[in-house]
Amino acid sequence: MRRFRGWMVLLVVLGLGIVPTSPATAQLQTGNLYGTVMDPEGQPLPGVRMTLSGIGAPLAQTSDEQGKFRFVGLSPGAYRLDAQLDGFSPGEYENLVINVGRNADLEVVLTPGVRETISVEGAPLLDESRFTPGSTVSQMELEKVPTARDPWSVLQSTPGVLMDRVNVGGSESGTQSQFVGPGSFGTQAIWTLDGMTITRTTALGSPPGSFDFDAFEEIQVTTGGNDASVATGGVTVNIVTKRGTNQWRGSARYYYADAETQSDLDLDESELGQPGAWNRNRRQTAFKQGNRISELRDVGVEGGGPIVRDRLWIWGAYSAPKIHKLTIDDYSDDYDQENWNAKLNAQITPGNSATAFLWNDDKDREGLGASPLRLPETTWDQSDFGEEPTAWKLEDTQIFGSDLYVTALYSRVNGGFELDPLGGAQVAFNDENGIWHNSFVYFHGDNPQEDASAEATSFFDTGRVSHELKFGGGYRIAEQSSLSSFPGGGVEFDFGTGIGLLNLSRDGRVESRARYTEAYVQDTLSAGRLSANIGLRYDRQTGRSLHTSVAANRVFPDLLPAVEYPGGDAGFAWEDITPRLGLTYALGAQKKTLLRASFSRYADLLGAQYIGWTNPLFFLQYRRFYSYNLGGPTIERDELVEELNPTSGINPFTLEPLVSNAVDPDLESPLTDEFLLGVQHALRPDLLIGLHASYRNLTRLIEAERLVFDAENPFAPENLGSLGRLHRHDDYILAGQSTVVAPDGRVYPAEVWQLREGVSSRGGRFLENGDREQVYKGLFLTVDKRFANRWMLRGHAAWHDWRWDIPDSENEDPTQTIAGGITDDSLVLQGREFIAGGKGGIYINSRWSYGLTGLYQIAPDRPWGFNVAANLNGREGYPLRYVGRAFRIELGEERPFDVPVTPDINAYRYPDVHLLDVRVEKELRFDRAGVTVGLDVFNVTNESYVLQRQGILSRVNSDFVTEVLSPRIYRLGVRLSVR
Repeated sequence: MRRFRGWMVLLVVLGLGIVPTSPATAQLQTGNLYGTVMDPEGQPLPGVRMTLSGIGAPLAQTSDEQGKFRFVGLSPGAYRLDAQLDGFSPGEYENLVINVGRNADLEVVLTPGVRETISVEGAPLLDESRFTPGSTVSQMELEKVPTARDPWSVLQSTPGVLMDRVNVGGSESGTQSQFVGPGSFGTQAIWTLDGMTITRTTALGSPPGSFDFDAFEEIQVTTGGNDASVATGGVTVNIVTKRGTNQWRGSARYYYADAETQSDLDLDESELGQPGAWNRNRRQTAFKQGNRISELRDVGVEGGGPIVRDRLWIWGAYSAPKIHKLTIDDYSDDYDQENWNAKLNAQITPGNSATAFLWNDDKDREGLGASPLRLPETTWDQSDFGEEPTAWKLEDTQIFGSDLYVTALYSRVNGGFELDPLGGAQVAFNDENGIWHNSFVYFHGDNPQEDASAEATSFFDTGRVSHELKFGGGYRIAEQSSLSSFPGGGVEFDFGTGIGLLNLSRDGRVESRARYTEAYVQDTLSAGRLSANIGLRYDRQTGRSLHTSVAANRVFPDLLPAVEYPGGDAGFAWEDITPRLGLTYALGAQKKTLLRASFSRYADLLGAQYIGWTNPLFFLQYRRFYSYNLGGPTIERDELVEELNPTSGINPFTLEPLVSNAVDPDLESPLTDEFLLGVQHALRPDLLIGLHASYRNLTRLIEAERLVFDAENPFAPENLGSLGRLHRHDDYILAGQSTVVAPDGRVYPAEVWQLREGVSSRGGRFLENGDREQVYKGLFLTVDKRFANRWMLRGHAAWHDWRWDIPDSENEDPTQTIAGGITDDSLVLQGREFIAGGKGGIYINSRWSYGLTGLYQIAPDRPWGFNVAANLNGREGYPLRYVGRAFRIELGEERPFDVPVTPDINAYRYPDVHLLDVRVEKELRFDRAGVTVGLDVFNVTNESYVLQRQGILSRVNSDFVTEVLSPRIYRLGVRLSVR
C-alpha cells in the first residue's frame, strides 16, 4: 500500500484548499450551534459579539445583518454562550449541550438598556434541519445508567434495533453481537470512531475490535433518514471519544462481580426438554445453573488536559477488563482485554485545528464458542496479531469564518485476529446429535484499510432562503488476507445411518483488495417554517482477488497437494447514484411541533465474499469419502473407504483448483428505499415526544443460484471446462416425505426436493440480483428528556412488520430453509441456513419491542442524596425453528437435509423477554475531586427465559434447552474523578 499512502497524504493536503468531502468526517463527530439575536420586538440585532466557551479554545464571532450567528464543527459536550451589545443587557446561556450530528438552534433575546444579565440554561432539543431516528447517549448516561459497558448494550435501547443475545451485566460481553435495525440487516451496519469508518469489509457490519467504555464521550445511533453523507441503509453506530480541554480532568474506575454476587438459577424443570417421539423418549436432566459470570473485573483510567492552554491538549485512556464465564455445562469462556486510546488536539491558528488519534485493542480469549454443542476442545483461543494499533488517524479542520469550514482526514484501520481450536491437530468430528468433538476449524484473518477523505460545509443565503451546503468525496482501499483450515486434516460427520462422511480438506485462503470511491452533495434549505434536505450521492465499489497459494493437506499431502491461484478481477463493479430528500415543517408560533417526511435510497457495501466469489481457493475444499471408523483423534488411510465426488473447487483428475462459481457481470448493489413520516413535539425545551412511521423496500437482493449440468456426472472430463447452466423449477422432483413429530405433539411432513435424473450439480453457484424483495413497516413512539431538573428519560415503543415479497418464479428449488425466504408474505428472519455454533439457533424477528432508560437524583443538595437509574427493555420472543431430517441426493450421494417442520414463522416462539436493570450510586465531592460508589443489579427479577433449544428433531437431545438467560447479578463499582 506504499503508493496508496502517498496519494492519501496528497489528498488530505489538497482537501484543505479545494473543499472535497467524505461520509465519515466532521458531520459524524461534531455538532453545530446556530442562532439568531433579536430584540424583544423580534427585530434582528447585527453586530452582537458572541463568545462560546467550554470545549477547547474559546470561540468568538459577530452576528450578521440578519442577526444570525453560527459556531460549527463543535466537539460534543456542554458550552456557555455570552452575548454582548452596547446599549443592551448582556445574555448568558449556560449548559448548551452539543450532540454529534445535530444542530442546536437558539433564539437570543437582548433587552435595551443596561440592566442585570439575562441568564438562560440549556438549548432546545428540537432540530428543524435533521430527521434521523435513533438515539444519542451522552457521557452522563454512559456513566450513570446500568449497562454491560459495551456499545452493543447501548444499541439494544435504540428504537427498532434487535440483538441476537441478551447481555446480563456482562454475561455476553467480549463477543460482538449480531443485530438488525428497522428493515436493515446487521451486514448493512456502519461503525465509525472519531470520524474514521472502521467497518470491516470481511465481516460486514462489525468493527475490528472491542472498546474501552469509559473512553466514550458520546454514542450516536441512527437507524434511518440519513443524509447523503451515509452510504448504506443499516444502523450507523457513531462513537466519539473524549478529548483534552483547558482543565485537567480524568477518572479511574473499578467494577467487580463474581459467582458469589450472582443469584441461583430459577428455571422451572417443566421448561427442560421432555421425552417424546421427537427425541427418542429422552428427558433432559436438570442443570445447576445457566450461562453465567464466574468473575468480572473492569479496571481502567482516563484523563487529559492542556499542554498549552487554548493551544494544545492531550488525552489518553487505558483499560484491562476481564470477564470469565461458564455455560450451562460448566464449560469455561474466559475473556481478557487490554485497550488504550491516545488523542492530541491542537489549535494551530484561531481558524485551524488538528487532531491525532490512536486506538488499540488487544484481546486474549479462551473458550470462545463454548456451548452444549461445542465441547471445550472444539472452542477457540482468540487473539489479535500485528504490530500496528487497531486504528489511527490524522485530521485537520480549517474554519473560514462562520460561513465555511473544511475537514480533511487520513486513517488506517487494522483488524487482524486468530481463532485457534483448543483441540489442535485432531480431526474435527460432528456426531449424530450435532455435538462437536476433538477439534474445530482454525481461522487467521487480517483486514487493513486505508482511507483519505475530506468534508466541507458552506453557509449562505439566497433571498430569504438560507442554505447549508455540504459536498465532497473520499477514497478507501480495504485488503483481506485470511486462512481457514482444519488442523487435523479434515472433518468427519456421523449422520446416524451406520456410515459416515470423512472430508479430507485443503485450506481456504483469501487474498483480495477492494476499492471504494464516493462523493456527495447536499443542501439544507430553510425558509420560515419549512426546511428541506436535498442530496445526491455517488458510489463506485469494485475489487479483485490477488495471487494466492495454498499448502497441501497436513495428513495426506499426496491426496491434496499444494496449489496456486493467479488471481483475477471481481468480474463486476457497483456504481450507484442515490438521492435523499427530507422535509420539515414547524407548527405554532414557537415552533414546538415539527412535521417531518423523508425519502432515502441506499446502496449496500461491497463485501470481500463477493469479490472472491470465482476464486476456488476462497473456500475450504474437500475430497470426500465414506467411512465407518469415525470419532478418532486422527485420520488413518484405511478410513478412506469409498471416494465420492469432491467439492466444487477441486479437479478430480489433476487435483488442481477448479472454478465452479460464476458471477453476473451486470451484478448490482442491493438497494433500500426508505420512506419516513413523523411528528415531534417539545413539551418543554428539554423534553420531546415523537411518533414516526417507517416503510422500507429492499430490492436487487443478491442470490446464489445453483448451476447444474444436463449430465449424470458433472465431474466428467467433458464437463470440467463448463460451469453449467442456471437451474429451473422443472429440474426438481420430490425426493421423499417423512413424518416429524414436534414437541407439542403436532405432526408435520418434512419434504425435500432434489434434482431429477439426468440433471446434476458439482456445487457451483451463480451470483446475481434476484427478484425477491423485502418490505418493512414500522411504527415508533419515542420520548427524549435531556438531563435537567434532576432527571433524564429516554424511551420507545416499537411495532415491526418485515415480510418477503417473492414471485413464484424465484423458487426453482421449493425446499423450505431454516432461515426462510421461500414462502411469499412470510416474516423475514436474520439467521443462518443451518443450526450451529453458540448462537446458531437464534433467528431474529420480533413484532414488538420497547425500551426505557431513566435517571433521577434524590435530594442532590443534601449530604445523604443519591442517584437512582434504571434500564427496562422488552421484546417478543424470537421464532423457534424446529426442523426435521430428510434425505436427498447431493454431489452424487444421499445426504441428510434439515427442513423446517412448518413454513409458519410464528408457529413456535421463545418466551417474550422483559429485563430490568437498576443502579444506585452515591457521589462524594471534594472540591474538583469526587468518589462515586455504585451498585448495579442486572436482571432484577431473576428471570430465567429459555433463549435457545436444540431445534433439530429426532436426536436424543432434541428440544433440550441449550441457553437460559443469565441469572440476577450484583456489580459493585467505584469511580474516582477529577473535573
